[in-house]
Amino acid sequence: MRIIEIKTLSNGAHRNQKGSIRAVPDGWAIVPNDMTIPDTFPFVDIEVENGIVTSMTAGIVPEREETEPEPTELEQLRADLDYIAAMTGVEL
Repeated sequence: MRIIEIKTLSNGAHRNQKGSIRAVPDGWAIVPNDMTIPDTFPFVDIEVENGIVTSMTAGIVPEREETEPEPTELEQLRADLDYIAAMTGVEL
């Protein structure tokens, strides 16, 4: 059984659980086994009636922020050396 929290998280996703569930907590709904799950899951829009999801459509997946990787120790040492050389007028 799969259940989904009816309320969305701040990023638009729904918390969900799958497994042997004895009781559905308040604020959650059962996702029928034969329901098609969109590729954007858990970023979906749902409609619920009597504790059962009656409709699930694709939602908007937020874009991931691209972050530059931290420089390696060797890259940082080289940058420091280049900076010192430039500041002291030394050519490498």
